[in-house]
Amino acid sequence: MADLPARNLICRCYVVDEGTIRKAVADHGLRQVEEVTAVTRAGGGCSSCWDEIQAILNDVWGKPPPRDVADASGLSSAQKRARIVRALDAEVHPLLDRNGVQLQLVDVAGDRVLVRFTGNGVGTTAASFLALKRYAVQKMTEACGQKMNLVELNVLEALAP
Repeated sequence: MADLPARNLICRCYVVDEGTIRKAVADHGLRQVEEVTAVTRAGGGCSSCWDEIQAILNDVWGKPPPRDVADASGLSSAQKRARIVRALDAEVHPLLDRNGVQLQLVDVAGDRVLVRFTGNGVGTTAASFLALKRYAVQKMTEACGQKMNLVELNVLEALAP
């Protein structure tokens, strides 16, 4: 039997190696474990490999600041998340509900807000859905006092093999 090249297997549940994760990080600018999971499925099973995935991300991007430390905006990621939750509950969710769209807030890190959309028009370029997303970003930005960037995990998940 021919010798196969050695692979540094990171995720045993989905058989994802380090090279696949590094390529996905480079190709898609992934910065969080959840984003890597959405694209590669690594970490989507038992999640015991999350520390190894985070170590790869740290190697590529540098170690992220602790979640309770304020960034240049003066707010920590946890404080931003709390403000975003309030804005979503008060202003965004009622509008989304009327349009048959749901938004699940997954995480907030720095200026990146990870969400997953479900419902009418999701995954399309319909003007109504794009307007809803823009409104959500506008309210998140106002709540945090800095431009927030929406990362749609369902879009990244569509890239998964």
